[in-house]
Amino acid sequence: MTDEIDIEDCASKPGEAPLPFAPGYRIRLWTGDAFDEKRRIEDAMPTPEQILETFDLRPARDYVLLILDRHGVSELPLGHTIDISNRRTERFFAFKAERTYKVELNGDRFTWGAPTISAKLLRLIGRVPDNHQLALARSDKADEVLSDDATVNLAGDDLETVTSRQATWKLKVQGILLTLATPTIIVRDALIKAGLDPDKGWTAALKIKGEPREAIGLDGIIDLTRDGIEKLWLRPSNIQNGEAPCGLRSDFQLGEHDSDYLTKRGLTWDTLIHGASRWVILRNFPLPEGYTVSHADIAVQIPATYPMAALDMFYCYPYLQLKSRRTIPQTTARQSIDGKSYQRWSRHRQGETIWNPNTDSLITHIAIIDESLSREVG
Repeated sequence: MTDEIDIEDCASKPGEAPLPFAPGYRIRLWTGDAFDEKRRIEDAMPTPEQILETFDLRPARDYVLLILDRHGVSELPLGHTIDISNRRTERFFAFKAERTYKVELNGDRFTWGAPTISAKLLRLIGRVPDNHQLALARSDKADEVLSDDATVNLAGDDLETVTSRQATWKLKVQGILLTLATPTIIVRDALIKAGLDPDKGWTAALKIKGEPREAIGLDGIIDLTRDGIEKLWLRPSNIQNGEAPCGLRSDFQLGEHDSDYLTKRGLTWDTLIHGASRWVILRNFPLPEGYTVSHADIAVQIPATYPMAALDMFYCYPYLQLKSRRTIPQTTARQSIDGKSYQRWSRHRQGETIWNPNTDSLITHIAIIDESLSREVG
């Protein structure tokens, strides 16, 4: 016969069978800030007073004793016996307190002996797996995701409700917001998920809050547990400033692939015909910091034979100026579109970014617009 059984080890094993008989049992007790070392109790059906005495907590009437077993957390009234074998007890919690508090976790409400409870204890009590996150319900805003070192205040007037759910991570790639089930992703895979061709000659960098852009290769791994990652920033490897002629234009509708991208990116756009010209106007397009305005309308000229014919340049209304008052090169030409005078930005593809009708589209052209606008403000 075993001389001593660790009830915590046995409780973690599958099955519902009670613990085997033994002369002694080892138990663990939480005493307010940490779990004490396990101690031996020589009774399979002790009273709360016996458990508190085992951990030198006296007098018992000053304490609230809770038990974590297969049914969850519950309070143990003094003077009653506890069948630690049949309940498959895991741990005990003792609080020197005059009152108790309530909290709800995944639909189960339980008593707690302190005005706060840590996310780590909630995870332990709810048996929440590591790949799930805890979220604190909020009626007036989005639920608050709890970090591992977070605490929940239970002393308020309202019952605090916590739920667990499969953890997700967010990454914005060229304006497309990805929701990921794992905290790491290879850059190449992120581009594919965003609908971009990773072999198009991109230069990639991470935009991290308060820090310079951090270059990363296509085979690099993005760790989204790192604080401050705002987005994966892309630009074509080769863009040349210069002047280029306008192509022919005619009546048209955007293809589904382009319109889906604009919708996912959250942009508002119009398609219009001015004379014989076809235009996509990206309304209220957000600009990087450094311009005298925060948003502008961006026009893209769509050739009649697009996508076989390349998209080239873009046009801004109103005319863009830098806060630094530096002149923006190759932007002096003007283009009349639907009664407004737009500023033409002559930006052209070269090298690996030369137009390929099999892989290029309005999506990759907007990447050139993003890069060209960002380049002027460093």
